[in-house]
Amino acid sequence: MVPPDRNNLPFAPVMKALLSRVLWTVGILCLLLFAFPRPGMAQAKELDRPLVASGISAMLKADSADARKLALEEALRTAVEQALGWLLPPERIVQFYPLLLNRILTEPMGYVQDYQIVYEGVAFGFYRVTVQTTLYTEGLLRDLRRLGLFLSASERPRVTIFVAERTDPDDSWHWWWQIPPSEQQEFSFLKALMKLLSERGLVPLDPALLLESMPEDLIYQEPLLDDTQGAALAKALGSQIAVLGQVGYRPANAAAPARASGSLRAVKADSGEILARVSATVEVQPANELTITDKGFTALAERLVPHLVDGALAPFVAVSRVPQEIILQVLGVRSYGDLILIKEQLQRAPEVKEIRQIQLKADLGFFTLVLAGNLDDLRRAFANRDFGTFITTAESTGDNLVTVTIRRKR
Repeated sequence: MVPPDRNNLPFAPVMKALLSRVLWTVGILCLLLFAFPRPGMAQAKELDRPLVASGISAMLKADSADARKLALEEALRTAVEQALGWLLPPERIVQFYPLLLNRILTEPMGYVQDYQIVYEGVAFGFYRVTVQTTLYTEGLLRDLRRLGLFLSASERPRVTIFVAERTDPDDSWHWWWQIPPSEQQEFSFLKALMKLLSERGLVPLDPALLLESMPEDLIYQEPLLDDTQGAALAKALGSQIAVLGQVGYRPANAAAPARASGSLRAVKADSGEILARVSATVEVQPANELTITDKGFTALAERLVPHLVDGALAPFVAVSRVPQEIILQVLGVRSYGDLILIKEQLQRAPEVKEIRQIQLKADLGFFTLVLAGNLDDLRRAFANRDFGTFITTAESTGDNLVTVTIRRKR
């Protein structure tokens, strides 16, 4: 018996078409699997993708070289700002924008891995440059962490300042922690230092609010406290850092111009460990009444603060966390309305940077979040939380997983 010719069977064309379609589909799936990054890879490379940004500069001269250079710098700075917008909450960017401008955005090329100009030209008296660029993510993250910008408000170190001032070499020292408060004088350096420390992420405590809490021990009634005294006093006043030192002003004479000078050190309140030590001298040119009144103390504070703050922040930023992708799992969901209430709570949580995805499967809900704060802070936000129609409990069940359980309200 002669076997049938399969190519002549009526269903042979159908089988060939089906087999061809299956092979084509498998090929496409393999291409998608291996040619494109998987979710974990995409998360790790979130900021390594190309960014597109533009910059403009006014054409003040016929020669466009300077305008082109300024427009290019502005475009690269804008690209770095885009990255900051992903890494930091908007309110933190606004609060610390002067710090970002001075320490990050002044040198955008330091974070640029490569760039390509996709458009440039002149229109309406402005030179415009548009670039596609990729940034060095690790360097940007490192510098932001060093500045303490991943610290939440509750994590920022509190500082008490114990700096004695005098405005004449022949005058006596003045210090705010002396008694009685009625003898307090104007402390120019203290005010300038508090402002600068606050702008750079520390939390200086207001002396006016601390005077009533001052211990009565006579060892604290001295103008120049040593490290042990300063640490103990800062701890008693609820601070984590003590800034100790002295600053003075020397008027001009025939041999030298007026000068403001001083030395400061940052000390840990719980151990007395010195975190930073810095000193400086600045010349004071009495160009106006403000300079004469200030005695150069603002300029001196600006000179001393950067290194002082870097050292004071170091133990705190060492444990700060960059934004991470986590899962919030919700058990006992009765309807999508329950997830909406959970979502509203997440949107109010300062540690949540972004809600990327919401899923509901039967009575189980999932939120994919970008967390810029502490996982325990997020857990506490849902522990015994009353939503009116239900209450929730929460626990951290992994390095990147928080489980929230919905319980019916009795």
